[in-house]
Amino acid sequence: MTMQKITCLMECSVDGRIDESRWSVLFDKTGEGQIDVYNETLASINPEVCLIGRSAVFRHHCNKKFCNSSFTKINKAKPFLGIRKHGRIAAVFDPKGTIAYENNNIFGNDLLVVLGYDSASEEYLEFLRQKEISYTFAGADGYQLKEALSSLYSDFGLKNVLLCGGGVLNGSFLKQSLIDELYIVLYPGLDGLSGVSSIFEYKGNSDELPCKGQSLELISCEALRAGVVRLRYRFHYYTLENQTKTGN
Repeated sequence: MTMQKITCLMECSVDGRIDESRWSVLFDKTGEGQIDVYNETLASINPEVCLIGRSAVFRHHCNKKFCNSSFTKINKAKPFLGIRKHGRIAAVFDPKGTIAYENNNIFGNDLLVVLGYDSASEEYLEFLRQKEISYTFAGADGYQLKEALSSLYSDFGLKNVLLCGGGVLNGSFLKQSLIDELYIVLYPGLDGLSGVSSIFEYKGNSDELPCKGQSLELISCEALRAGVVRLRYRFHYYTLENQTKTGN
């Protein structure tokens, strides 16, 4: 991407799982300190917008579903800018418009919802406008990530983008070759159970290779507090014709 920088930041166990409620106990009883390594890394990246998947928000922030007796097809898919009170935006990818938010604050950030203009309804747009919640679109189905990124840049002026899960959203960005850098905060513990969510989970066919044509260059590896390790990688992309490497 030339207009924006897209960084993926994830914390996981040694076996790559991201449900921290399942991780084994930290060996170092003193812990990571008042500011843990993940949030310290987030602060250093200082993104203008954080991209989050619907499932992660429904699980950790708001589990109330939007219900309406009617469904009116969206007539004109035009982005809406609600009230901005904070310096950072959290953009939630929710193609169908399923979450009934209480207000436009999420994790201390201003909320922006990314929708599909064929899968969400006019009723949901009106609900968001009444709450002064910003929204935009990712194509008809809500999965056209390049369209969403273009809108975040041109309509909202957001250049420094942080992708922070969950695994399904990360997997979609990986498949479309949209990530510039990857930070992994490696927690010194294990999950161990098969099938638990991991950093990248592209929902495709068994013969698909979502990372085809991509490679990772290790930029840094830091052993930090309480046994936590921070890895930083840069993505490089290869054209299918001549396998020429192009760094972001």
